[in-house]
Amino acid sequence: MGAWPTIGNAAEKPPSMRPNSVLPLPTFLVIDFHAESRYLLAKTLLRKFPGATILEMDDAELAVDAARKRKLTAIITHRTFDVGGIELLQQLREADPAVPIVMVSGIDRAEAAMASGATSFLHYDEWLRLGSVVEAHLISRSEPPEPSREHNSGSRT
Repeated sequence: MGAWPTIGNAAEKPPSMRPNSVLPLPTFLVIDFHAESRYLLAKTLLRKFPGATILEMDDAELAVDAARKRKLTAIITHRTFDVGGIELLQQLREADPAVPIVMVSGIDRAEAAMASGATSFLHYDEWLRLGSVVEAHLISRSEPPEPSREHNSGSRT
């Protein structure tokens, strides 16, 4: 299935992304110790998901608590002053095993990030792709599973 069109029929988007929907708009948690980087990540998400709620944090303990207590659509994480990116990622994954988590970093930590529970990894040079990456994860979560094909042990005709 392809990505949702930016402009187009609202019915093509899942209910939570449709205008005037009774379902809540997405809520994202953006974690980074650098305020300007958080701002850029948040603005990139808002371009793809207008009206979304963006929770910005630079404290690991508060971020993990939010992941545990809030119904988040996705988490975008870099690092905080007190906790490195991989350790923070592990704590976030433990707090919410199901939420999509995108780790961003200026250093290629893709292998460690994926092994620690990230849904995907983006190098900071790729931050403009963030909205599309999150959107792809949401699409894959909203697609119904394909029906299983059971072997019919009955007689053949």
